[in-house]
Amino acid sequence: SYNIYSVLTEGQNSVTYNPDINSIVFCHRQNYPHPGGSGIISFDVSTDGGVTWDTTTKQVTPMLMTEDGIALDGNRYPNGTIYNPPGNDDPANAFFFGSGASLWNDPDFGSGWGWEFVASAKFDGTMVDEAYYTNADTNIYLPFGLVYNVDGSIWHANYRREENLSHQLLNPVILGKFTFNETANSFGRTAIELPLNYSEGRDSFAFNPRIAFSPDGQTGYAVIAGIDGDDPEVLAGSKPIVWKTTDGGDTWDKQPRVMWQELDSLIAYTIPIDADGDGTSDDPAGDSPRIPFTKQFDIAVDDEGMLHMIAELSGHTDTASNTYWAGEGVYEFFHLITDGTTWQERRIGGSYNSDADFGAATSTLDARVQASRSEDGEFIFFTFAQTYYEEVGEDQPNTNPDIYGVAYSVERDSTVGPRNYGLVPGTVFDDFEFTDVVAVGYFHHTSPVAITGGAFWDLELPIIYGIPRGTPDDPSGDLLPIDFYFLRSAGFDYGEFGITSTEEVVPADYFQLQVQPNPAQGEALASFALENNARYTLSLLNIVGQKVMDIETALGFGGANQAGFDVAGLTPGLYLLRLQAENKVAVAKLLIK
Repeated sequence: SYNIYSVLTEGQNSVTYNPDINSIVFCHRQNYPHPGGSGIISFDVSTDGGVTWDTTTKQVTPMLMTEDGIALDGNRYPNGTIYNPPGNDDPANAFFFGSGASLWNDPDFGSGWGWEFVASAKFDGTMVDEAYYTNADTNIYLPFGLVYNVDGSIWHANYRREENLSHQLLNPVILGKFTFNETANSFGRTAIELPLNYSEGRDSFAFNPRIAFSPDGQTGYAVIAGIDGDDPEVLAGSKPIVWKTTDGGDTWDKQPRVMWQELDSLIAYTIPIDADGDGTSDDPAGDSPRIPFTKQFDIAVDDEGMLHMIAELSGHTDTASNTYWAGEGVYEFFHLITDGTTWQERRIGGSYNSDADFGAATSTLDARVQASRSEDGEFIFFTFAQTYYEEVGEDQPNTNPDIYGVAYSVERDSTVGPRNYGLVPGTVFDDFEFTDVVAVGYFHHTSPVAITGGAFWDLELPIIYGIPRGTPDDPSGDLLPIDFYFLRSAGFDYGEFGITSTEEVVPADYFQLQVQPNPAQGEALASFALENNARYTLSLLNIVGQKVMDIETALGFGGANQAGFDVAGLTPGLYLLRLQAENKVAVAKLLIK
């Protein structure tokens, strides 16, 4: 993919997994060395859960021009997700959807962010649709957090800078909702404004907008970090500003602001401000206020409609500016949980090292916190980058980042991790686990939805990371293409939470489970018998146990039952028809030719 300037923000979701078709997309500035310029957006796709990838260049913004003929300077920071038509189980019928920021030369403000690009295509790169959106009083558009919802809508969170209002830095928050038009094979856009309150005249600001929905698609949260007049705390600090919907995004209500001073463990890990003005934080044992400052964050929503946030927090230096005290690379990672009104906090780690240098583009590499959930919302996952600044050899400091993962069980209210995914299994170190010794992972992107029943883990995290070409000694490499890699071995097992299966495996004859014809080419018919009116789930798995199709979940009849399904689009080979009724599971083999 093109140079590191594509991936220096942590806000966009450029990797997305869709469990209905076991597919993953990765959106990026186009692959080198194909023509068209680095402002062109392309995507890669896997239709087998990341085992293999199609990386042929599929450009979705080849025109770089609005419908009115305005030329754009290029597209950056792309988000990417999947639109899967209702009831579809064939990846060939699915669409890639991408959005991001577009540069242009505004006649009043000069070159800057003035437009959003919205682009889509079928997985094979056909049916490309390219569109751009802006507002007359706007000179910044940086959409973040692109997600799909189960109702078929796609959303991202954005923010707008209005130069004509000098007291406002960024206002309002804008939610983009995109819906598919079957006739035009394109996506319509609706903009929803969530205004911020600057009535108190504070030195207000906001940044890093996010949006996420629960598995049922009804409860959602839009979050931005910052300060506004609705915060009752005098020493407010940068904190989450939250809007909530319970009707799938039709209406959004602003929630009460979190009160930092009521979260004891968070306050305990916050360094006091510089009350005496000597340029350093006061004595931690002193009485100076502790004001947590939200730096980076990301969000996910569980099956109970609770918002989960991983927040990288530090402490304010003073109350007169928006700067913050962190020491040298000192940040605390906190897991915040809320229904919008009450808040819980738990510390999940901390970073105390110098950030890594990697060329001229920026002097440091940030933690790049990411959030994800299981398909059913029963598990929440966080990933972040961290490196211990230690000498691993003479004149060989360890500055390359490890990718860490944390998992949280909603039902058990328990956490597993952090786990270092840069560590090769079986490698043992006496001190720290050094990425330099085993692997390197920069700029990792984690899908908002994880894989359930993956090839390596019960709960598998689709992660793509990059390795830039630039170094502190040779910053010219910043402009060279990045190599990206798919990390297949990141995840967690149910047993780590003490979860054991209560399912009883029974032979196919127990349910009289059969499938005809067998082998099958087009339509197949599953038949089975239930003892009573039991709820059942019928699904099709590949030979390694990964789900490739949800056939039916329903309340069955006592006695004979049937369910038809189409296998015409599946790769020929051996599959497993899985029937679960109450606590019993049976499997029958199906050959597709």
